[in-house]
Amino acid sequence: MEYAYTSKFNERFKKENGDRGALYRKLQKLCRKYVSSHSRNYYQNCARTTFPFLGTLRSYKVKDYLANDVISGLTVGVMQIPQGMAYAMLSSLPPICGLYISFFGPLVYFFLGTSKHVSMGCISIVSLMIASVLDDALSYSGLNTDQSLIAQNLTAHAVLSSPEYNMSSYKQSNSTVEGFPLPGVSQGQLPDTPINRFKIDLASALSLISGITMIILGRFGFGIITTYMPEPMVSGFTSAVAVQIITAQAKHIFGLDVVRHNGYYKTIKTWIDILRGIDGTQWLPLLIFCFSFVILYIVKVHINIRYKTKLKVPIPADLIVVVLATVIAYVAKLSENNGLNVVREIPAGFPSFRPPDLSLVFSRYLKDAIMIGVVAFTQTVSIAKILAQTNNYDIDSNQEMVAYGAGSVVCSLFSGYIPAGSVGRSMVQEGAGGKTQVASLFGCLVVLVVIVAIGPLFYHLPKCVLSAVVLMSLRGMFLQYTELPSLWRKSKIDFMIWIVTAASTIILDAEIGIIIGIVFSVFTVTFRTQRTDVYEAGLVEGTNIFKSTERYQPIRSDEGSHFVAIHFHGPVYFANAEHFMRTVYKKSGLDPKVLRKAKKQEAKTLSPMTDSDSLAKIEMMNGRWKVVIDFTTVNFVDLVGVKTIKRVYTDYQSVGVDLLLVGCNDEVIKMFINCDVMKDLSQCLMTSMEPLLCGFNIHRTNSICNGREGLVNGCSLLESKEQP
Repeated sequence: MEYAYTSKFNERFKKENGDRGALYRKLQKLCRKYVSSHSRNYYQNCARTTFPFLGTLRSYKVKDYLANDVISGLTVGVMQIPQGMAYAMLSSLPPICGLYISFFGPLVYFFLGTSKHVSMGCISIVSLMIASVLDDALSYSGLNTDQSLIAQNLTAHAVLSSPEYNMSSYKQSNSTVEGFPLPGVSQGQLPDTPINRFKIDLASALSLISGITMIILGRFGFGIITTYMPEPMVSGFTSAVAVQIITAQAKHIFGLDVVRHNGYYKTIKTWIDILRGIDGTQWLPLLIFCFSFVILYIVKVHINIRYKTKLKVPIPADLIVVVLATVIAYVAKLSENNGLNVVREIPAGFPSFRPPDLSLVFSRYLKDAIMIGVVAFTQTVSIAKILAQTNNYDIDSNQEMVAYGAGSVVCSLFSGYIPAGSVGRSMVQEGAGGKTQVASLFGCLVVLVVIVAIGPLFYHLPKCVLSAVVLMSLRGMFLQYTELPSLWRKSKIDFMIWIVTAASTIILDAEIGIIIGIVFSVFTVTFRTQRTDVYEAGLVEGTNIFKSTERYQPIRSDEGSHFVAIHFHGPVYFANAEHFMRTVYKKSGLDPKVLRKAKKQEAKTLSPMTDSDSLAKIEMMNGRWKVVIDFTTVNFVDLVGVKTIKRVYTDYQSVGVDLLLVGCNDEVIKMFINCDVMKDLSQCLMTSMEPLLCGFNIHRTNSICNGREGLVNGCSLLESKEQP
């Protein structure tokens, strides 16, 4: 056991940090990387990493992949049409904006994304968060409260008071829609109204800021940001968002004129308004919604899912319902005769290229732009990882962040907002046999046809049908509520993360909810490290394995060994330093305060000792005790942790007890050196438990001692420490 002490082991085997040739070797390596003949391979790898589609096209097998990609791409493209319009309506933007996102989002991701199966486009969570920002902006400008206040509030608001956003035409042409009053913007506006133009500009500005931020973060390697969003938190957040989405769609389902609330408690306020006005329910949109939802449920759940193995491609229930509802509403003239709320004008062709006005965001909504981008990235990279694991390939989280950011930038230039990966469409693309992102190109062709030519035909599409499409897409989110009992049984802390995130999202707001969820998740980690597992360890009979003396039996007992082993799991840092010190004293049974008291009582010959605890300590002190702390699971210590360890060492030294730290990793040793305590602790740091087993005569017959010679060596090392 020549190298039982860590200081001797490091002195003999550790590499010198001040190697003068290290810098030269690094420069030489960089030169070979960028300048030499091998640099060509490096630049090729960089190009393939930045533009993954180059690798896809290079290895593309036309005979094996093309047919599957065509089928899956067309299938997803058909799904994009109704879902794009529905999610755009959820965001309070014209439906055509959703089609723009459904085209540009997948197109950009084809060039930059690393997943083979993710379907980019509109998703419910992002759409709802965009709607929240737009509603707040309109409320802040006074446009969502009282029609008579529009002119004076426009004058006060710098952006909306510009000639481009003059509201005189809005006041003249939009006082009624479909035969009933239109207060504020509660019923939505036609695509060419100034309010819609303002909302599109603000949504585009949010997308541009978010996209630029994601690109920068991705380039600096912040793709690991999702590690701070645990699965229970994401599940609770998405489940709560589903409740908010239903709340936003309730007015279309019941045909009610409900003003959208903003800020805290908006979900509760909205449902109060709905219940108060429930007597005014219009039965036609409610019946159409129920009929559409039943058809979607039967086809998607009882046909597509049940007969998934027999169907080459799923039945496009969304598109079928949307087309049938549009035809029926047109033939029966439901909008003209019955006042049914329909989509109305959908312009044909692409929007003009127009960079957004970033001042709309910088003044008030910068944090919202970043938060929505992070949520979109988290949602998309989660499904991308699942599909990659299922199909045995890898994704690059940093490149994914760049791809999402680039998609947001492009969409912002063409009247769109932040795209993200849809769980449902991605699963369909993978289930329909899609092999690569080439499938997304064929999906883009389907959407392109609708944008250029077919879009205006959806003029008579009832909005309640789009609400049915949105709510049916939330089925997976609501199923997460059924997993709560199982989550409670598995982990109480994860259950609390789910509940806190969901409750704060529903009661407060989506942005606040996700922040609270992250903070609470980090708090649970801190709490668990504060109360980390600490136990006294002993050798299990017949083995050389240390386990808890309370949880395992039989534990071998060797009286007279004067040896106490303690296992400490977790770091020693400012949050648990006091806990570390208290538990070491408690578990070892050697509290320096009690030992000092026992010594003082022993010195007082005239006062007899009656304290049984002190008497026991005096008996224990008939030999030099050693407290051994297993540091193999201590991954780091901070400045407070080092000071606490030094204090424990000093306290034990003052009462004649040796402290030994076993298995400290290099980072812990480095921290001891930086804090100038290595000179005091050098004789306390042991490489492993092996010399202790030999030196303390706990397990003499174990093969680890390597016979009598090893035992003698171990004893000599440890006995030398006992000498004053």
